[in-house]
Amino acid sequence: MNAPGTFPAIDSNLSTDALVAHVIALYPVGPVVRCRLHTRGLNDTYKVETRAGETYFLRVYLAGGRSRAEIETEIQVLRHLAGKGLNVSVPVCRSDRQVLMPLDCVEGRRWAALFTAAPGREVHYKAYTEDLAGLYGRAVAAIHGAADSYPGRPERPPLDLASLLIHPLSRVISAISHRGDDASYVEALGERLQRAVEASTPPEIGFCHGDLHGQNACEQDGIFTFYDFDCSGWGYRAYEVAVFPWVFALQNQEPARIEAMARAYLTGYLGRRALNPADIAMIPAFVAIREIWLMGLHIGIGDRAGWDWINDSYFDRHLKVLRDWEDAFLGRPYDDWLPTRADEGTR
Repeated sequence: MNAPGTFPAIDSNLSTDALVAHVIALYPVGPVVRCRLHTRGLNDTYKVETRAGETYFLRVYLAGGRSRAEIETEIQVLRHLAGKGLNVSVPVCRSDRQVLMPLDCVEGRRWAALFTAAPGREVHYKAYTEDLAGLYGRAVAAIHGAADSYPGRPERPPLDLASLLIHPLSRVISAISHRGDDASYVEALGERLQRAVEASTPPEIGFCHGDLHGQNACEQDGIFTFYDFDCSGWGYRAYEVAVFPWVFALQNQEPARIEAMARAYLTGYLGRRALNPADIAMIPAFVAIREIWLMGLHIGIGDRAGWDWINDSYFDRHLKVLRDWEDAFLGRPYDDWLPTRADEGTR
């Protein structure tokens, strides 16, 4: 509820000075020398640098987005993974041992949490080698394996067909209704993808980060440390694995490089943890589903991020990604992407 006399808002831009004085001061991190808005995405993230030379990231969740229970589940999973020896960015407790802090903003209540920084740097997609792709895949498998023993309740939005495909597809079809042929194409493809997933062998369902596209992790000396679990939930592990090759398709890289990166990634993953052949066979479909999900996500945050860039040029680009993926990979056996015996010997 907005205070009397205030104008309703969807999303406010919080003062960094106020965050330092009233939020970060409650955490035992010492004096802050700089706090800046780092990124605006599904949430707002502020980079916090201290006099001691430490870096932290303050995430301020959107009002009306994640519930408190959903955020607390994310935090509990991160603590569980860290307790299993996984390299993840972890939440920092305030001096009173609490992690979350409520912020009453003009648009409503928002929650803030402070996280440790990941050492190293993100690997740019063009800089990925097969060795790095394999290490990334191996680290993802380790997260899945450790998350399987999480003892808490899965209080996160499910990563199911409704959230990944059906609802995003509806948004996309509505947004391109003026492009009749394209709308018909996306609708038919979406129905085909849904049938393929529903007809497959019962898939593996488990905890997923939800956005492991080769980044959302920093690499140092061959070790990846993961962060930004805001898209996490319990869902298709095949979808989780598909996000890595998807990003190379999104970057318009050549099919041969997409294959090489996917094969190296799967080699690393399967060297650490098994994945059912039926799940592996569904990866091409989930790459296409991921692309539809992304368009639906962008449309859904238009009132926050602006609408000028969600235009015909935007849809030209993303529909080309879908069509190119369909031409190159959908309906094609996935054997070419599986590790060879030589690869297996290097695990």
